[in-house]
This record gives sequence, C-alpha cells and structure tokens, in this order.
Amino acid sequence: WIMPLSGTAVAGDSSKDWEKLKAEGNEHYKNMKWSEAADCYSQAIGINSKVAALYSNRALCQIQLAKFDLARQDAEDAIAIDPNQVKFYRTLSEALFNLKLFKEAVDACRNGLKIDSRDETLNVRARDCMALIIDREIKEHPFAGGFDQLKTKDASKSLADHVMKQGPVSPDDVGTMDSTNWQTASEIKKAHRILLSGRGTVRGEQKALKIFESAAKRGSAEGLYNMALMYKDGMAGLAVNPKKYLDLCRKAAEQKPYLKVKTIGTVLRNIGVAEAENAVAMAYRDGLAVDQNDKLAFNWFLKAAEHGCPSGMNNLGLALYNGMGCEMNLKSARSWYQKSADLGQSEALFNLAGMLVKGEGGPQDAFKAAQLLKTAADQGLPGALLALQHLQRSGAFGAESMNASTKVVRQMADSNEKQALFVIGMNYLMGEGGFTKDLMEAEKHLRKASALNHKEATFQLGRLLLQQRRNEDAAIYIRKAADSENEDAQRTYGHILALGHGCERDVSQARRWLLRSKQPQSDLDELIKYSTAVIEFEAAEKLSKSGLTYFERIERYAESLVSSEEKQGVKDLLSIFKNSHENPPHPARLYSDFNLSAVMPMMAKRVAQGSKTAQKFFVCLNLLDQADLALEINRISDAFRLYRQADRVWHPLPVDLEKLRRLFSAATQAFERNPRDADSLYVIVHYNMALKLCSLAELLRMALMCTHLNPDVADYHNLVGHLHAFNGDYIASHRSIERALELEWEPDWLYSKASSLRLQDGVDRKAVIKAYEEYISSSEPDSHNVPKAFYSLAESYSITDIEKAREYFEKGLRAESPEIRLPVFESLDDFPPKKLMKIILQDPLLSSSASSAKSSNCRCANCGKLDALQRCSKCKISYYCGRDCQVNHWKKHKKNCRA
Repeated sequence: WIMPLSGTAVAGDSSKDWEKLKAEGNEHYKNMKWSEAADCYSQAIGINSKVAALYSNRALCQIQLAKFDLARQDAEDAIAIDPNQVKFYRTLSEALFNLKLFKEAVDACRNGLKIDSRDETLNVRARDCMALIIDREIKEHPFAGGFDQLKTKDASKSLADHVMKQGPVSPDDVGTMDSTNWQTASEIKKAHRILLSGRGTVRGEQKALKIFESAAKRGSAEGLYNMALMYKDGMAGLAVNPKKYLDLCRKAAEQKPYLKVKTIGTVLRNIGVAEAENAVAMAYRDGLAVDQNDKLAFNWFLKAAEHGCPSGMNNLGLALYNGMGCEMNLKSARSWYQKSADLGQSEALFNLAGMLVKGEGGPQDAFKAAQLLKTAADQGLPGALLALQHLQRSGAFGAESMNASTKVVRQMADSNEKQALFVIGMNYLMGEGGFTKDLMEAEKHLRKASALNHKEATFQLGRLLLQQRRNEDAAIYIRKAADSENEDAQRTYGHILALGHGCERDVSQARRWLLRSKQPQSDLDELIKYSTAVIEFEAAEKLSKSGLTYFERIERYAESLVSSEEKQGVKDLLSIFKNSHENPPHPARLYSDFNLSAVMPMMAKRVAQGSKTAQKFFVCLNLLDQADLALEINRISDAFRLYRQADRVWHPLPVDLEKLRRLFSAATQAFERNPRDADSLYVIVHYNMALKLCSLAELLRMALMCTHLNPDVADYHNLVGHLHAFNGDYIASHRSIERALELEWEPDWLYSKASSLRLQDGVDRKAVIKAYEEYISSSEPDSHNVPKAFYSLAESYSITDIEKAREYFEKGLRAESPEIRLPVFESLDDFPPKKLMKIILQDPLLSSSASSAKSSNCRCANCGKLDALQRCSKCKISYYCGRDCQVNHWKKHKKNCRA
C-alpha cells in the first residue's frame, strides 16, 4: 500500500475529510466491496495516520481479499497506536492464523486475552493454534507420532491390502460391503492419483476435493476423512477450519470399522474409519477444536489401533510410553510400536529404535535399532538419518560399524535426498560423522539441501556465509529460513535488519522479526537502541562496514566508547567472549605435547625437592610403559586398565602418540570382538580426542556409551563430566562429576566439580567459593589446577569484594610462579578468569578504591607487612615492601614478572 508519509497534507486536509472517507469505507465493507473499502481507508490514513481503527478496518478488508501479510502489518500498526483494543488482536490473530504462523497467532491471542480474558474468539483461536503447533511439531519430531498420509502412495493402496489378517473381529464392528462402497473406493483411488500427479497444485487439489465430497455424500468413510484433511491443512483453496475437520472425522468414525464381502465371506477394513478415530484422538490430545483431554484421547487411540490404523498404533504406543491418559507401560508401548513398525509406519520405526537402544520395555538390541532407523531414513523421516549416524558413531555395536554411517550418508546424499545432504553438510561443518572439517564441502551440501527446501539447512548455510563475511548472500538465506518459522533465523534476521548488515536497515521490520522470535520487549528495545548508536558512529566517522562480521562492527563501536588507555582492556575483554562463542575449546587440549626427554630432568629435580605432584608424573609414565608391555605380551585387557589408571593419575596426559596408536589399534580389534568392552571404547574415545578426529558431540556420545556399558567405573563418569563442560552443559557436567566422586574420591576431580558450579547460571557464589576452597585444601600447592582455582576465586569475589579478589589473584600469580608451578604444566595466560581479573584490577577506578583500602587489606607479596607498600610498575598488581624486601624479593619479582 502506497500512501503519503505520516503528517503529509493532501487537498482538503481536515478531520472531516478522513472521517468521511472512513464512513464511506464502512459502507463499502457492509456491501462486501472489499477493494473499494480498502482504498477509502488508505486515503483516510494518508490524511490522518494516527487513527488505529483505520489500519484495523483496512486489515479486515485485506483478510477478505486473502492478502494476509498486508493484513498482518496493518493489524500490528493498529496495535502499535492503540494497544488496548481487544478487537485489534482478533484481527491480527486471524491474519496470522491464515498465514499459518500459529505460534505468532497464539501470542497475539494471549496479548488480547490480557485485556479481556473471556473473549471467546481469542480463546478458541489460541486453543486451535496450539493444537496445530503440536501437530506440526509432531510431524517434524518423530517421538511425538502421527503423520497424515494424504499425499503418499500408501493412501491409495488397493482394497486387497486391507484384508484382515490378525484374526476374528467382533460382529458388532462389521458392516456389509455393497456396490456403493466398491464404486467410491475406486473413485478415491483416482483422486489420490490426481493429488500425486498434481504435485500440490490448487487445481489438482480442487479436482480431488470434488471426488471426496461426492464419495462423502454417499456415506464413504474414506471420502469423509480425506475431505476432513483438506480442511485441516487448508488445501484446494479452503481456509483452515479445525472445527469442520473434526466434524467430518467424527462422521467417518461413526461407521463400522470393517465391511464383509458376502459373496466370498472376506472381511475388509472400512478405510477411513480407523484413520478418523486416530484423528479424533489427536484432536483430544492436542486440544484442536475441543478441550484437551488425555483420557478421551487414549480411548480413541485404542480404538484406532485395534481397528488397524498404523498411525493410531504408534500414537497409542506414545501414550503408553509417556503415561498420557493411562498408566505408563513401557512393555505395552514397545509392543504397539512394533505392530505399527511391522506395517511400515516410519515414526513407529523411529520410536521403537529408541526403545531398543535404551533397552526399554524389553531387551536392548542396537543392531535391530540401526536397521529400523535405516528404513525410517529411507522413507525420508526427519531425524532418522542423524539418529542412525549418532548410534553408529557412539560405538553402540562395534568398532567397524563406527565408520559405517559415512557410507550410508554418502549413498543417500548421492541420490539427492535432502535430509542426507543436510546431514553430510553439517558433518563437514562440524568435523563429525567420520568427516574432516571442510567449509567448502559444507557449503556445497547445505546449498543443495536448501534448494530442496530443507529449513534447517537454509539457516545453517546463512550462518556459515555470515561467518565468512559474505553478508549479502547470508541475508538472503537467513530471510528464507526466517520465513519458514525457524526462530533462530527470525532472531538473527532481526539483528541484521537492525544493523543493516548484508541488507537495507529497517528498524520496523527488525522489530517484527524479533517479536516473532519471542525476543523480550526490553531486550528488543536495547538492541534497536544499540544498533542505532553503531550506525550513527559509523556514519560520523565515515567508516565502511564492508568485509566485517556483525560482531566486528559492534566491537569497533565498543572500543570507541573508551579512552585510549582503556581501549586495549576493552578489546581483551571482548575477545574473551568472542573466542568462547566462536571458537569453543576442543578436549584435545587435555593432552600435552611437550618433549619428555627435555622435561624429565627438571621433574626429577622437583621430586628430589619433595614434590608429591612431580612423583605422580613418574607414576603415570610407569603405568603407560606397563600398558605398552602388556600389549606386547597380549594382555590386552590389562593394557586398557593400566592406561585408564595413568589417565587418572596425571593431567594433562604425557601421551606418546606411537604408544597411543598401538593401544588404539588393539582397542579397535577388542571392541569389534566385544562391543560391551567399555575399557576398549574408553581408549578409542581418548585416541579420537587426542588427534581431534571426532567432534565434541561424538566424543560425548561415545563416553556416555562407556557409562552405559559399565556404570560403576568412576573414570567414565569423570570423562563424561569433562565433555559436558566443554559442551557448555555445566549442570550435566556437575551431575556426572558428582557421580564419579560418589564412586571414588579424587582431589583433582574436586576442581572440575567447582568449575562446573561456577559456570552455571544463578548458582550461589558461596557454594562456588566453598567448592574451590575444598579443592585447594585437598591438593598439593603445585597441583595442576591450584592457580586456576585461585583465579576463579578472585573472579567469584570481584563483584562483592575487590580486595579479596585481588588477594586471590595474587595467590594465583604466586602459585603460577616458576618456584612453585611444575615445568610440564601449560601457561595460564589465556585462562579466562585470569584475563578478566587483569582487566578489572587494572581499571583506574578499582585501583583508586584499592589504594584507599591499602592500610587494611594490601599486603606485601613477599613478607605480608602493611607499611611502605609500593606497586610493581610492570604488572601493576603485586605489592612489595620497599623497606624490608626491596633488595631480595623485589629484584626477584622484577626478573620473573611475566606481565
């Protein structure tokens, strides 16, 4: 809609002019002249753009004209002017409902219900939208069950496929097959052929709809059911109508589920009845056009399953698995999944595989699970191929099969299957699945999947292009993914619109996309405000945004806000968060690559000086040598056990890669012979970790398999805890390390426990401090993580007690000094709490406040005295006593200061 800008005058500008146009538009609307009415409202808006009703009225016209996107924008503009009119939210929710933006429609309904909680239109629409959201999620995420098969070949099977084979049925459930049934069945087969050949065109759908309507009028359950699906999905030009859908399903479900052919005495399924019963059940489960009721849903699922509906069997299994409307019964759930899977239902194949992997409701069977997932993947079920790859790469059934997924994915990708293209693209992007990280290959496969309308592939491609500074190309794909209701894409697109990054800046559209992504209003306002400041800064300084990432533009602006003295500190601070976000650490850093021959004399010297920690280093080397010897004399199990003991004794593990390769080769053979050998899998995990052959996600899956195979080994739980921490799941990390400590107590694991607490959101700082203090008190002063513990304590105190923070920071520096720290341990210059504390403690404001507290808190770094304190001019942190320590300690400090 093109109109004058707000406040622009036109001929005859007056309040009466726009009111007259509004009245004229209202008259056209009553007479169903939607276009004429919309034109009048547009002219009125051109005169007075601050009347909310004009936008709302025009939105109503656009709904009638099926211009739902324009209706949405007008309804949002009406709400922006006057957010207290419930009718505007009705209009907005109707526009969103017709755009099939059900999540956004629910939000609109809820906002309207805040004004009038009894509004019937909004209550009903919110309920129906929620049901349709659940239905969509069910289709995209298999563990919820329930595919409609309107457009599949299965929907047009011949009646011969429906001959009853499972035994006798109740006479009350059997009707008589007559000529009308035969005729309508033949016509419906023709309608399905039209749908399949029409490739989703409205014209083809309308032809099929006429056939379904004709069959329904003659009492065909199959005609009623297929007609219902068209109303549910808004096919053939019909408006989405949940109530009509449910009414038609109920009519179909009222018929006899079986029909008998008198001439030959054969009982056939009355196609459409069991499917309709399943549909009614899903309506009660999801609250679609009826109040949600799990018990009624369960009863209808039971009918559908007993009457031979494969989807009903799967959904019944799901209800039993989760205890929805019934008592949870894993054995029965597995049985119904099996029956549905036997009939080829793809979701049941997936669900049954999940139970087989976990050993739920019956024995564990990873091999059968893999076969089921392969079949489901061949049917194109979302997630099945990825689940198969995860299962094979986890080591669930042997070392040889760990690389079998690569072949499966490649074969499916060669046939241009979009899910396989997406999976292989993500494998190249993440360096997992047996694929080496390769961004060019990742882009190639993600582009292919995106061209086939794979939603997630489109978004991941956009993200990849953004990281590569190909911003214009990235914006196109992110917008496409945002249109497909990917919330992450909507949020990202809102961000780049707000900053004009790879696209024209549009604050109004940025707000719309951010709201669609459920961004809180307060965060949204801050983002727009900050983005505006960045734009104004770039314009004032005449700076180009070409060749920069989104983060780099923000970083450049942030640096402009501080003085030249503070600039480096801000840059360092930003780099900490940037690196942790863009370059997550890989667990391979747990392995040291130092020269053993060079460090052994130094470590021997420290042993002679009484270091118990240094003694452990030689114990570890001895265990590794014993493991190597055990391999030579074919005591394979002993070799694996000795390696695990060495890994517990010393971190980072002083690994000899040649020894590790020999151990890995033996472990691979052992695991192939016995897929329940957890110690051999533990070695496989470590080898893949040391050489960065697997992504973090795959390492975690393999480590979890170790705990599953033998849950009583503390080392396995400790490894899982470390991998969870690298993955950013600190709650799971803490839980795993706690389990390890319950099984066996190791002081080094206390540090991991404390760190997993510190990195969690909302954890009491006192608990964190207590955990680090427990680790320090249980460890030798030269233990590997003692300096880290001090720096982490400093960070924990930095907000509440800056002098306490400074004290612990200085303890960390002393623990890291060459006199204490062992020469084999890595430098901690990049340890985030240390870097952060250096920035905080060098802040002029904090330094001045510290100076005023010098008399009570600042002590000499050597002798602990309070008087005559001076500060090191190099590191700006350590204090020394100029009177008593100047000659001895201070010269030594200046020599060793590494700032």
